[in-house]
Amino acid sequence: MTVTEIRQLLEKYKQGTLSPEELSQLEEAVVAGSFEEEIKADILHTLYTHAAPDANWPEEKKAVLLQQILHTTPMRPVRNNTVRKRWIYAAAAVLAAGIITSGTYLMMRRQEPAPVAIVHPKAPLAPGSSKAMLILADNSTITLDSSNNGALATQGSTQIVNTNGALTYKGNSSNKQPLYNTVATPRGGQYQLTLADGSRIWLNAASSVRFPAAFTGRERLVEVTGEVYFEIAKNAAMPFRVKIKTPANDMTVTVLGTSFNVMAYPDEQAIRTTLVEGTVQVARGTESSLLKPGYQASIPSAGGTFEISEADIEQTLAWKEGKFRFRNTNIKTIMRQLSRWYDIDVAYDGNVSDIDLTGVISRREDAGALLKALETTQRVKFTVDGHTITARPVASQ
Repeated sequence: MTVTEIRQLLEKYKQGTLSPEELSQLEEAVVAGSFEEEIKADILHTLYTHAAPDANWPEEKKAVLLQQILHTTPMRPVRNNTVRKRWIYAAAAVLAAGIITSGTYLMMRRQEPAPVAIVHPKAPLAPGSSKAMLILADNSTITLDSSNNGALATQGSTQIVNTNGALTYKGNSSNKQPLYNTVATPRGGQYQLTLADGSRIWLNAASSVRFPAAFTGRERLVEVTGEVYFEIAKNAAMPFRVKIKTPANDMTVTVLGTSFNVMAYPDEQAIRTTLVEGTVQVARGTESSLLKPGYQASIPSAGGTFEISEADIEQTLAWKEGKFRFRNTNIKTIMRQLSRWYDIDVAYDGNVSDIDLTGVISRREDAGALLKALETTQRVKFTVDGHTITARPVASQ
């Protein structure tokens, strides 16, 4: 089963349109522990788009459910009939929780008719914005956006402050055990973060970073998914390491003080680390390589060894600069970027594998403006149906 197929099953599940065969496929994937990161991303996506009705549960109960989901803590099956009905009508965290708990909720779903959802979607094709979820060491959660300003929490002796879409950790921890936090963006979201050591991080859509509130010991270790850009504060006595992982691959990046971009989406063809400034070492198992500025290291999603190549820095960092930049970029690669930023679904009508396009456009534009720009190439046409965009090749004359 592919990432696209699991997404389609999750969407059908929430819509109540799964066939018995599809339900069995989804249950098997859940029980096997497959696509864990994709399911978590779907949970955050559903939470932010309000794609499920609200059961008027207290916020603290929803938060507990979400915390358990994000940390893959098994939940007890729901037996009571009254609770079960409220479960079905709960918000996205509850919907997704049933998937995580090895099919418990999926089994109950068979016996209950699909509820009528009151959906409050954002405007179709609207661009993303600064929004994310902060998960603290005690598993409590805080919604982040550009309006939620001020001191949010304290971890040890480290204060967490949010200012206009940027999170900052101030102070040092005296705790012997590190207090780990996570910042996760949904599809259609991005966020900035300054760690306690002064290192700065930018998260693209559908990405996450797990890190200690304050660094102790001999190294500074963080874990990422999705796409993240780093500007690392120098500290030769405490190397900075980034652990990158997808369902099929993993990579570790070790730096002292440098700027680099990591792209590790599970639906992309490779994990890529692109060095902008300084020096980094990329490692996987017993294999390692040093990167020079302007170069990138990639590992194919199907597995294999490092491939070192010259990087297109402008194209790689375009997302951080608020742009889409394509240079002979395949239309499927383009549409994957659009699907994450505009929170849309993509379909294809015909063979588009030979369509490579070039162009630059602001990420602040609605998707409709970008699609029109791509259509001026007379290589591809788009049909928009709600949040689904279908691309088809333009027949040659």
